[in-house]
Amino acid sequence: MNLKDRYLVTSLIIWLVATVESIGGLAGYWSITGNERFVILLIESAVLVALLANCYTIKNWVYRHSTETSHRVCAWVTLVALALCVCGDVVNFNLPQTYYRYGGIVKHDYLADSVTFFAPGYALFLTIVCWFAISSGIKPKVLLIWIIIASLVGAASFLSMHLPNTGQHVSMVTGSYAVLITIVGASGFILITGLRNAAKNRGIWLVAIGLVLAAVADGVIGQFWIYGNAGEGFFPAAKYVNWSLYIGSQCLLIHIARLGVLFKKGK
Repeated sequence: MNLKDRYLVTSLIIWLVATVESIGGLAGYWSITGNERFVILLIESAVLVALLANCYTIKNWVYRHSTETSHRVCAWVTLVALALCVCGDVVNFNLPQTYYRYGGIVKHDYLADSVTFFAPGYALFLTIVCWFAISSGIKPKVLLIWIIIASLVGAASFLSMHLPNTGQHVSMVTGSYAVLITIVGASGFILITGLRNAAKNRGIWLVAIGLVLAAVADGVIGQFWIYGNAGEGFFPAAKYVNWSLYIGSQCLLIHIARLGVLFKKGK
């Protein structure tokens, strides 16, 4: 991958649009809670559609450049993973604008419902990373150690932000997801530290950054949108910050579908 790569440029444009929207919201030029809500949701929907379209074209690129079944399967798995995450985004839009669905502690507990889509989506991304790491020479034992350490960190992070008397459903969903997304973030370090020639492959660095950003973005949701402000959430500020980080992570993550092909060619 290089800076003239049209798929990478498309990702950059998508992220810039999302970031401008976030900065504008933080600066008070518009608000997801104001009269502009419909327009903002329309823009965010367009961003997600563009992201899906770019991922689909990357899948087609893989088909043009490789006939290996593993590469093509990874391309499709990436597309399915992104589609699941986009469904989670739609849930997070909270179109019916209902709050406190599962108790009186967490106002934005609809975010827990989106985990139904985000969890399998990120699990698929993680599966690709693990397959790529093992096929590139990383020992399963080393991978397991990383996963155990990340799980402990994720559990500790969740316990540090969890509020007493939070409903069982929200607690279980957000707790298990905190562990999963921390593992996803750690898998970025696995790619960088585990592959000896990673420094020569810009694509690996970009995907690794995307994996770490995914964990950071969801960390913002947990700390400041779900459990922040005694359960009220720092909304919409946390939403704006998360949106830029999240779209940035997905714009990089979708290029994981090309790693197998590029790594084999040494690009």
